[in-house]
Amino acid sequence: MQALLRAIDGLNEWTGRVIAVATVLIVLFTIYDVGSRTLFARPTDWAFEVTKQLYALHFMLLGGYALLHRAHVEVDVLKERLSQRARALLEVIGYLLFCLPFLAVMLYTGFSFVARSWRYGETTYGIIAIPVYPIKTVILIAAVLIGLQALATFLRAARVLSRGGNAHVA
Repeated sequence: MQALLRAIDGLNEWTGRVIAVATVLIVLFTIYDVGSRTLFARPTDWAFEVTKQLYALHFMLLGGYALLHRAHVEVDVLKERLSQRARALLEVIGYLLFCLPFLAVMLYTGFSFVARSWRYGETTYGIIAIPVYPIKTVILIAAVLIGLQALATFLRAARVLSRGGNAHVA
């Protein structure tokens, strides 16, 4: 079990570090576009579209990484006053009531959304038609990464409940 949890954590850690490179690309494309527009009065046709897709990639694929590092919004003021067992119970209930249904909807609707985009060969509108279906596929990948990290967090909380404490739950 520990090996599975470490593998999930490692996958999301690796994904987060790789996707951080997208931030550098976003900045470089933005500087290039603004510089081209400002200095040479020649805006690019492609930089804005590419930057939007990189923003989407960055935002979506970092969900599992954020969950791993507890970077999402929580009500820590209430949780910190609870015992480790009560926090674990709250975590288990929260994942069952909120995270699992969210992921189910994300996967169910995302699959048809992505399939339609691939079927039609969807592209952006404008002078340059950049394919959109690869970035829409990231919706499903993001759901899997978030789902795996949610599973790891859930299993750790469940272990605290079953053992009465001393397992990692934030």
